Amino acid sequence: MHIGELAKQGGVSVQTVRYYERYGLLQKPERKPSLYRIYRDNDVHRLRFILQAKALGFTLDEIKHILDLSQRRRCPCGEVLKIGQERLAELQSQIEQLTRFRDQLARAVMQWKKCPDEAPAGNAICVLIERTMAASDSLVSSLSERKSAKWHLNKVKSTSARTRNVGVKSQ
Repeated sequence: MHIGELAKQGGVSVQTVRYYERYGLLQKPERKPSLYRIYRDNDVHRLRFILQAKALGFTLDEIKHILDLSQRRRCPCGEVLKIGQERLAELQSQIEQLTRFRDQLARAVMQWKKCPDEAPAGNAICVLIERTMAASDSLVSSLSERKSAKWHLNKVKSTSARTRNVGVKSQ
């Protein structure tokens, strides 16, 4: 099959197929005497694999690494699991951040609905946003204090564990 057919079967553009070849994700295909690329069914499978891995959040470098391991007859599944777990933890953190942002914005909008439109006074730009700055500043301060307290607690635990082991001979 030609490059256009491979691209069509993969649901990507011809430029994407060429890019994946240059990047090393797709192997260089054989060429006809007319210099047209010739692709096989295994190229369609590989392209679909790449696209599925991307849909699962893997980077092109990670996908290339997985393909290289497989090419060398080493099972890449352990790497895939490790990367998947890391990505899942990152997503969970992002979801938590977005949830906090949504909640903060929802509270602000509720407050804003209660306020009449006012012309800015003095150095004010928009009183609606500026009223939320005070609440935001106290939240940031509170989070900062909690992180600092947690850091100090971990430091004390670490120091305590080291001092317990002083003078203990390892066997």
